[in-house]
Amino acid sequence: MNKAMVALCLVAACTAATAAPKDPARAQLEAEITAADARLFGGLNERDISPMKEGFSPRLEFYHDRSGVTGYADNIAIFEKNFRAPNRVRRIAMPETVEIFPAGPDHAMHIGQHRFCNKPPGPAPEECSVYRFSMVWEREGGQWKLLRVLSYDH
Repeated sequence: MNKAMVALCLVAACTAATAAPKDPARAQLEAEITAADARLFGGLNERDISPMKEGFSPRLEFYHDRSGVTGYADNIAIFEKNFRAPNRVRRIAMPETVEIFPAGPDHAMHIGQHRFCNKPPGPAPEECSVYRFSMVWEREGGQWKLLRVLSYDH
């Protein structure tokens, strides 16, 4: 087979793969996880602990490349303390970096990057950085809760 024919076949295969309709179940899972993520981090951005208490599984394990491993109670206490601080931290989703995969009927893997911005009090400018995450969500009683978090590349 000549090189032109091989190239044509590769282009056709790639076009067919990208033109294929998305599996409706996968699209539904992506919509549900994206919504759960937005609710959870909406709490962070609004300094409202309620969505975080509801969005974290009581069995949460949060692995951070700088501060180690924490659980549900630790994270709630950390966020409550941060919400009382004078600086403002916000998280900006980066949907173009996100991949969501099913992991059985009641779990999903959520991988990507997000931007965190810190605005100190006063005239100091806001500083933002991009970090990586890998999360596992679990469906409990019809609601997606964050079960495991790997937060890295800080």
